[in-house]
Amino acid sequence: MIFKVKFEVTQMNLTSLINKSAKALALSAAFVALPFLAYADDAQKPADHVTYEPQLDNQRDPNQYCAKCHKFDKIDKNQTLDRSGGELHFGKFHGAHLDKKNPNNGKAITCVSCHGNVSENHRRGAKDVMRFEGDIFGNKKPMYSAQEQNQVCFACHQPDKLREKLWAHDVHAMKLPCASCHTLHPKEDAMKGIQPKQRVKLCVDCHGKQQKRKAEQDKLTKQKDKQ
Repeated sequence: MIFKVKFEVTQMNLTSLINKSAKALALSAAFVALPFLAYADDAQKPADHVTYEPQLDNQRDPNQYCAKCHKFDKIDKNQTLDRSGGELHFGKFHGAHLDKKNPNNGKAITCVSCHGNVSENHRRGAKDVMRFEGDIFGNKKPMYSAQEQNQVCFACHQPDKLREKLWAHDVHAMKLPCASCHTLHPKEDAMKGIQPKQRVKLCVDCHGKQQKRKAEQDKLTKQKDKQ
């Protein structure tokens, strides 16, 4: 009787051990197969799937990281062209910007200082990096409002100091993007070379264009209402 009980207990322990071994073997097989399943999943992704290098590369040299897509101009090897045709000068990148240091942290200014870091959907038009667009009165609505764009500029360019330099900053700063008057990526800021007497002409020209555009829009609206 005692022998029979011991035999049954031993048999149960053996069965339990076999079951545990089988489970462990199945789990190991799953881990081995996992990389192959991931590879198969990647192989099924579309050909235009964009892959990005680690953020460490971006931190090492963010300007060159951006230049991988914003290629150098074939005519002038010292500059690149962005998608909108704006000049990006690498010899003296952004003119008055990338040869300076960020007053907030003392570090060199880079592309990401103003535009921020790109996301994996950047090339698909995602609202990830700051896009500075001067014309906010056109048919195409800008991705970022004037206030959002200007907040980036105000991080370094203090509004009080801007008011001291030119009264127009106080009037337009929160209603128009800074890019409306200041070129995005210049070798030199053209606005600084304008004489005080010539600034009035800028006001007349800009407001004249806006009034003309508004008149055309009002005319189109009236025509639609008549139909």
